[in-house]
Amino acid sequence: MFNLFLLLLLLVFIIASYKKPVLGLAGIIALLPSYLWRLNIFSLPTTFLELMIVSLFVVWLLKEKKYKKINFSLKNNPQNKIPPRLRWLLLLWLFASLIALAVNPSYAALGLWRAYFLEPIMFFILFVYIVKDKNDLKIIIRSLGILLSWLFVVALYQNFSSWNFISAYNYPNPKRLTAVFSYPNALALLTAPLSVFFLSLWSKSKDKKDKWWYLLVALFAVALAYLAVSEGALVAIIFSLFIYLILAKKIRKASIPIFLVFFIALLSFSSLAKYPLSVWQQLSQPSSGLSATSLEIRSWQWQETGVMLQDNFVFGSGINGYQGAMEKYHQIEWIEIYLYPHNIFLNFWVELGLFGLLIFLGLMFYVSGALKNLFDNKHKLAWPLSLAWLTWFVHGLVDVPYFKNDLSILFFILLALTLVAQQIKEDR
Repeated sequence: MFNLFLLLLLLVFIIASYKKPVLGLAGIIALLPSYLWRLNIFSLPTTFLELMIVSLFVVWLLKEKKYKKINFSLKNNPQNKIPPRLRWLLLLWLFASLIALAVNPSYAALGLWRAYFLEPIMFFILFVYIVKDKNDLKIIIRSLGILLSWLFVVALYQNFSSWNFISAYNYPNPKRLTAVFSYPNALALLTAPLSVFFLSLWSKSKDKKDKWWYLLVALFAVALAYLAVSEGALVAIIFSLFIYLILAKKIRKASIPIFLVFFIALLSFSSLAKYPLSVWQQLSQPSSGLSATSLEIRSWQWQETGVMLQDNFVFGSGINGYQGAMEKYHQIEWIEIYLYPHNIFLNFWVELGLFGLLIFLGLMFYVSGALKNLFDNKHKLAWPLSLAWLTWFVHGLVDVPYFKNDLSILFFILLALTLVAQQIKEDR
């Protein structure tokens, strides 16, 4: 019965996408967690998120007859909206992922390759070609707000009911909300970058209706990170806002005195003043006892992963190969072997090998240059996108901000927004 409902919903999605492709794009964004809706099509496992992306891609090819205009040239071409440098990086990104798939070939790895690499790039292509003006851009931004809004409503319902009750994140342990997900950080990783994105939009918007909408959505996103009790997300949000208040020219004079007062107030509380030293001690001298903190567990993970990479320096462990590769390097038995090392650099290194890590760094350098271009042109999305990327990166230092269906799409949403914002010149 549920599968029938999903197929009917997919039909509605296809019709809406055919009438107006940007609505299909917005629907995918608003329903990013729909990868949790799993079904079989002709005995092949898939997700509703995957079906939406593939359906929209086919609709786009047929409706606008793009299949007749496909150009695989890597040279500069005015009809190709993806710059040559980025085209090369994305091609090499796919190539690195195929090598990683060959390192650890399995049906499970193939499914993850589709979800983490092939489909996100398909989505990126759709985004770049479908979003053509500031009205399309506004629809996309609103869809991000809708995503955060319904996640907040679901989290509130979870808080006051027993729905999606997960004992590990409830009494006697600290209560941590997950909304539709199976663990709290899945919620925080999706919402943290968007919280600062909307906070910055709120501070810069001149339209009263938009301004209040941005603020409301931003508060929803911050609340979700707080209710998930994700220390990494909250630290990343606070750090990004600190950078914004210090560097943003229009508010710098007012914000510096406020931050000085805030900083002095923090120092007056001994426990907060000792926080940086405590973090350093947990990283440099982690406890291996049952009372070890999450940061100490991360430290042990990184140390063991470093030893594993000494023996697998070039190719890493391959897609979906980390847990198996770590078995002979794992020392502390009571700590589980996680799916990933929980560090943005180690995550890409073990999954995609050294070559994949270098391509990721290349993408980050490209993003940095694109953001600088937005600042040079005084684009209104310069700060929102910069803060979103910064939060994504800082949180990723202690977590896994990419290797999940919705998070890989979020990465390419940010990348596509960064590219499209440069092309929509009138939206400044």
